[in-house]
Amino acid sequence: MATSFRSPVRQVFCFLCGVLGVVSTAWGSPVSVLVTGVVVHSDFATIGIGTPVTGFYTYDDALPPSSISSHSAEYGPVTASLSFVDGSSISSATGMITVENYSGAPGTADQYDVDFHVNAYGGTPGGPFAALDLGVIWGTIKRRDPTGTAWDDLALPDPETLLALLPGDSSRVGYTPPCSSSSKYIEFDVTDLSIIPAPASLALGLIGAGCCRRWFRRRTT
Repeated sequence: MATSFRSPVRQVFCFLCGVLGVVSTAWGSPVSVLVTGVVVHSDFATIGIGTPVTGFYTYDDALPPSSISSHSAEYGPVTASLSFVDGSSISSATGMITVENYSGAPGTADQYDVDFHVNAYGGTPGGPFAALDLGVIWGTIKRRDPTGTAWDDLALPDPETLLALLPGDSSRVGYTPPCSSSSKYIEFDVTDLSIIPAPASLALGLIGAGCCRRWFRRRTT
């Protein structure tokens, strides 16, 4: 039987499609992260304890820090959004990621914080939040390691490793009415952070997976 030249070439092509899909998903920018959580405290009657929180944030992992010090680095801008069970939501395209590294110094912690603001900072409230008097609504997705041993630099970490590295959670949404010093809060625990594959990366990965599946079926029949 004659050996087909196209067969090994096709196998190499399929392998490269799969590899490129994985690599571009891991290294590509922008990076979009799906956020899932559960409410643990609420000052809003329509958002109960134990109800779900969903959202996302997107950033360019190729950008250098916009601000940096010996213990802290800020990366931005970040597009972020959070939604709650009653349809309330907040979103902004001017958020910021802050990475803090204190290497176990007493009273400090390694920390990862996605901060964004609404109204005064140009964001958008949705659902019942849109009916609130014009004030300031802000959100933060914040994880921390009280031992300060999660990392030793200020580089952007892989979001999918954060829940394991940073066991403490201080995520919340706050609302401060105009001319008031009293705020209302929704506190939540983040239960999952997952990178959303870019469409091109997903397409390459699917091509590679499909080719491998066809090749495997031919080898086993």
